Order: sequence, then C-alpha cells, then structure tokens
Amino acid sequence: MKSNTRSKADADEVGTAEPPRRRGPSRVKIFFFALLLGAGLAFWTTTYFDAAQPVSPTITSSILKEELKYVKDLVTVEYRYTNADKAEFPGHVLFGQSVPFTGKSFIVSYDGVIKYGVDLSAVEIRVSEAAKTVTVTVPRSKVISHEMPEEGFRALDEKNGLFNRIQIDDVTEFRRTQKDAMEAKAVEMGLPRQAQEQSGNAIEALLRATPGMDEYQLNIKYE
Repeated sequence: MKSNTRSKADADEVGTAEPPRRRGPSRVKIFFFALLLGAGLAFWTTTYFDAAQPVSPTITSSILKEELKYVKDLVTVEYRYTNADKAEFPGHVLFGQSVPFTGKSFIVSYDGVIKYGVDLSAVEIRVSEAAKTVTVTVPRSKVISHEMPEEGFRALDEKNGLFNRIQIDDVTEFRRTQKDAMEAKAVEMGLPRQAQEQSGNAIEALLRATPGMDEYQLNIKYE
C-alpha cells in the first residue's frame, strides 16, 4: 500500500523554498520617467532664462509717430530783418486825368521776424522689420509765423494828398505787401530748404533716442 505522506526530504525542500520575488519596474518605465523629468527641466530652464533676458522693444511707425505728436510745429529757422520801403497811392482821377496834388505817399522803416519749420503731423514714417530700416520723409517747411510788430514801424516821410490823406487801410495794405516781399526774399536766400534740412536733423536725433532704434538703420528723405 502506497503512503500518501511525502518523505522528509521532500518536506524539507518545500519548507526551505524562497517566496516568489516582486518584479521591479521595467526599463521601459524607468526610461519614460527620465524622459519626462528631462523635458520638465528643459522647459523650466528655457522659461527662466527667457524671462531673465531683456526683451527688445518692437519698433513700429505708430510708436515713432507717438514720439513726434507732442511737437506740432518744429521751428528750426528764424529770420529777423529790418527793411525800409516807399508806398505810393495815386490821387483822384478826373476826366481820365490825375488831379494834381491829390496823390499821397509815405516811407516807412520796419522790423520783422519770420519763423520757418515743419508740421510734424505730416511726417511720413515707414518701418521695414525684414530689412531693419526706418525711412522718414520730411515734408517741405512752411512759415510758422511772420510778425511785423507795430512798434517796429518808423515813419521816415509822409505826404498827404489834397483831400486824400493817409488812412489806416493804406498802412495795413502796405504791411501785407511787405510781408509777401520779405517772404519772397527769404525763399531766394534758401531759408525754407535750410529749415527743412534742420528739421530732418532734429527728427533724426529725436527718433534715435527711441528705445530699440539702435537695431535699425534710419534713413531721412526730403520732399
């Protein structure tokens, strides 16, 4: 009859058998975790150093126009003058002939000042981000003001006509014609062009002080 009991040796073998070990994480899982950790560190490092680096301001035409808007008219040339001229007015006419002794005239010495400049609201600015250039077109200069003060008028000679005396309107008309004459003289002297070029120099200096402009080439053009 066969015995159902195991031999002692078999029992000892069973009793001394080691319990099954738990399987650790696979190499695939370890690699995946390391990859995530490396990506996180890389993102944090990039974000930190990008935030630490100063950001260059973006240059646009609107930003540059903003720099100029507070100066409406840029005065760059001031022309002070003293001049003298004679004004003559015909006398009365009767039957197609001038009546003797009715004409009038006066000679006046006067002072004045003409200011030339540029309307900065009319300045055209084009920015090319690809070429890193800023092109500024300066308009023609204009007369900002032309003053001929009353205290600067000095009468050197006056001749009233018979029944035809010198009137305020005569002096007003004389001043108007003299202003036109002096502005024409200023044009002959090249003052408007000089004012335009000096305005261009002032605009260039102003825009070069704008943060970020050191990365752009500034070109000044004239109408």
